[in-house]
Amino acid sequence: MNENVMTAANLMENLFSHIAVEDANKAANIYSEWNRIVSKIKSSPDIDEKRNDYLGNNLYDHSRIVDIRNGVLLVEADHPGYISLLQFYKNFILKGFQMNGNKYGIRNIAFKLAGARGFAEETVEMKEKAGRDIAELQIKEEEKGPKPAESELLSKRKNRELPPDLKSIFEDIEKDFEKR
Repeated sequence: MNENVMTAANLMENLFSHIAVEDANKAANIYSEWNRIVSKIKSSPDIDEKRNDYLGNNLYDHSRIVDIRNGVLLVEADHPGYISLLQFYKNFILKGFQMNGNKYGIRNIAFKLAGARGFAEETVEMKEKAGRDIAELQIKEEEKGPKPAESELLSKRKNRELPPDLKSIFEDIEKDFEKR
């Protein structure tokens, strides 16, 4: 037999050897619990004109669990409307996990649109690079100097103080904030 050829059994063994059975069981249990909880959601006549008994099944069909990190369950949905509905029923879903003993330590749920980047994919390096890019753009704009229209206004304006009517408006706003 050629040494480069593997049997199907060896291929399957190599493919699944890195997956821990406990992790696979945990994932399967979380998915089934998600299905059980979300499928129980029914719309209220206060929200819709009539009761929708299939709302939970629709929410389940259009959402999926992506990850669990630090007690936060990351769920993605395929449409922003489903994300809004899931957010509306978030407390119901969390209560459902708690009523079943909350074996997975879920304290919060975060939602994202399918295909959009979520917190699980973002890295610190990407955020730092974006910050550097923005800072570089701001520096370049400042180096160009004021725009012609701005410099004309600045040169005409000798007094750096606000006009009296504008100043009184800001003082009134400040007083309102102090009262609160």
